[in-house]
Amino acid sequence: MKRQIITIDEKRCTGCGDCIPGCPEGALQVIDGKARLISDLFCDGLGACIVHCPTGAMKIETREAEPYDEKRVMHESIAKGGPNVIAAHLHHLMDHGQSDFFQQALEYLEEQGIANPLESETTKIPVMLHAHAVHSHAPHAGGCPGSRTIDFSANGKSEAAVATVTGAPVQSALRQ
Repeated sequence: MKRQIITIDEKRCTGCGDCIPGCPEGALQVIDGKARLISDLFCDGLGACIVHCPTGAMKIETREAEPYDEKRVMHESIAKGGPNVIAAHLHHLMDHGQSDFFQQALEYLEEQGIANPLESETTKIPVMLHAHAVHSHAPHAGGCPGSRTIDFSANGKSEAAVATVTGAPVQSALRQ
């Protein structure tokens, strides 16, 4: 079957591994100093890994590949990682609008008797739906999510930004 799948330009890949966290399905590994697609089956073709590649070595192509099988990916890769890996994978599916794959993943969890880590024990309402609505944002350029730029100023313009334009001295806003 023809479908979208990741391809990696070996000449451009530095083997940094920045793409690995962007692939919760486990389709990528660094082998012999290069990122490698270890299984067509595991690649969902969504391209979440591409935004993390600093050299532009990754792209999506349409080619013959084994069909993506969410339940098999859950069984062979995701579920073995435990609740945090399962939660990251479910968030990944929802962030990319893959409601069919999300439903298949939930079915797998139910069939295997594995608790949905996104479900609140007290309300039995998927916490992920609220978290997705609150935290939905474009992916950053990689690294620790805590390293993204956040503006804490009340009016959206920091004193430093205003001072840069006006040349005025800036008081430190750091506090503990």
